[in-house]
Amino acid sequence: MASRKLRSEVYKLPLLDFHLLNGQEEYCLAHTLLATIAHCFVWQDNDIPKILPKAVAIPWFHISQYLGLNPVYCYLDCVLAMGRKVDPNRELDLSNLEVICPAPGSPHTDWFSLVLIQVELDFAKGIQDIVDIYDSMDSEDERRLILGLKGIENTVRRMQQTTTRMYERLDPAVFYNVLRPFYEGWGAHSKLLPEGLIFEGISDTPLQFVGGSAAQSSTIQVLDAVLGVEHSEDADRYLKQIREYMPAGHREFLYTVETGPSLKTYVQQSQHDGVKTAYNQCLKALVDFRTSHLLVAVDYVLKPSQNKEERQHHSAQGTGGTNFVSFLKSTRGRTVRSVLQLDGDTPVVNKELNINT
Repeated sequence: MASRKLRSEVYKLPLLDFHLLNGQEEYCLAHTLLATIAHCFVWQDNDIPKILPKAVAIPWFHISQYLGLNPVYCYLDCVLAMGRKVDPNRELDLSNLEVICPAPGSPHTDWFSLVLIQVELDFAKGIQDIVDIYDSMDSEDERRLILGLKGIENTVRRMQQTTTRMYERLDPAVFYNVLRPFYEGWGAHSKLLPEGLIFEGISDTPLQFVGGSAAQSSTIQVLDAVLGVEHSEDADRYLKQIREYMPAGHREFLYTVETGPSLKTYVQQSQHDGVKTAYNQCLKALVDFRTSHLLVAVDYVLKPSQNKEERQHHSAQGTGGTNFVSFLKSTRGRTVRSVLQLDGDTPVVNKELNINT
């Protein structure tokens, strides 16, 4: 892509038979590879094509259908199917991760995916706590419920600490100018390809999909569902729509949590102060996570966008099609308001962050 030769090579590609793929892992890997090729093809230079060649379009479209995803570079490609162990004999964590299919700007931009992979691993360690919480509500075992809530708090704290590690190896200017444009989707939200992209051999009408976004991770939506955080009508609509870009299994898990018993109602009705305190600590941890996420997003998107030289090329709008500052401030504020007010407890203040929107 850097040499501006990728597009000419894509036109030479043979049409591969996606039916030869075997199982979930191969389909995920194929989606990541084809998504990377497709986005490099589209965004290689300022002469943006309107048709994606069938050698990429046909297998990518059908592989996406198999996975329950849209054919666009999404969170699966950037994070969920991106990492592998450097040393197969060591534990899977940030110190033992490498990317499978580097995006533009590699190796400088690899850190973005690696940090987000670790956030997902941090969350995965808390899934058993979620199961324990619902089991303990069913059995009315409040001691076990408190332990599960403390586990969730620790999980969110780990996720927050990992998120702040983005600063260690990724320069905001590199992210904004090299990697972020690569994530851009196509459609009405895109200034560069507003009509969408034609998938040769699939549709003569342009298809429209939003680009990759952290909102496509199921982790925070699951935590919101567990803790009963309700968002504004606009934010809720967007969060529901973005689920189309999650793997089918993640959507199903999220739906199961949402339609299960209400933890918030159980806590409100509990006579055990320890249950309410543990529940509030989870929400406070989620507020802190959202604050950290907002500040990282400001440093990596909003501030670079205020550079006059870059403003004409990109905007501070999220690649998922939202005004990300307003959206993140809104979701944080709703989380603050979800904290229960207990006697003798210091209230969480929804302080206005010093951010120019």
